[in-house]
Amino acid sequence: MTRSTKAPAGVLQPYLPLTVENYVERRLSSPAAELVYAFRSAGAGACPFAVPDGCVDLAFGIGPTDVLVTMGGTVLTAKGWDFSGEREWVGCRFRPGEAVLPAGICPADLVDADIELDPADCDGRLVDALYQASDASARMDVLTHALLSHEAARGFSTHAGSRSVRALERYVREQILAAGGAASVAALAKEAGVSTRYLRRVFVEVHGISPKQFSRFVRFQRAMGLIAREDDAAQAQALALSCGYSDQSHLVHEFDELAGVAPGKLRRMLRDSRQLTCTS
Repeated sequence: MTRSTKAPAGVLQPYLPLTVENYVERRLSSPAAELVYAFRSAGAGACPFAVPDGCVDLAFGIGPTDVLVTMGGTVLTAKGWDFSGEREWVGCRFRPGEAVLPAGICPADLVDADIELDPADCDGRLVDALYQASDASARMDVLTHALLSHEAARGFSTHAGSRSVRALERYVREQILAAGGAASVAALAKEAGVSTRYLRRVFVEVHGISPKQFSRFVRFQRAMGLIAREDDAAQAQALALSCGYSDQSHLVHEFDELAGVAPGKLRRMLRDSRQLTCTS
């Protein structure tokens, strides 16, 4: 039987469902947003780790009298993700390079950081509707409708980058994603007819990180998706090579840095996370 080397679609954040309460997510067909999710944070203990994914998250924390709005970009290594306080959260994860940002904020501002936004910078009707929604499912419905109808973009600027910059970035990004992060950045720059230095500048403008970093995170996410469904630990060497790592030791070192744990432990966590994740 041939073992599949195609990773599941979508990025993974395995720590989140393991740390918060009542986590539920809904995959979207939107070209900009990959999913919406909801959960409850209960006190100071709700601080899961985030792992690199190349994405931007927009989250709304509904409290008894207010709504906390935060936006955060990809982390560079496994890092704490602060959802402290007793709040009902609803959020969305934008696809890489497709986040719609508030005026005055660029992607580099969000890398390895979470920024608290003034609710007035978002559509006030959206914030009010989320606050008034009766439960997690209703809040996800409100945010999903806003995303799909582009209501969430009211009060926000356009995507980062000019039309020509975004066209180049999108082409190269699609090649990197199709190759699972294993494509040569130098070869992609040559194919696109630009220098590697210019391509790096383009990616920093749109993502806040270089194409090499983005490729590394794509490769890591692909390996994590494959490890999640691999039953035979003895296949680790073959899996490492299929994802573009030089050997199993390279894979282990990468997971220690980017996930904070070894691949075997992460496999068990991913399975536990999947069992705790409800889909809507």
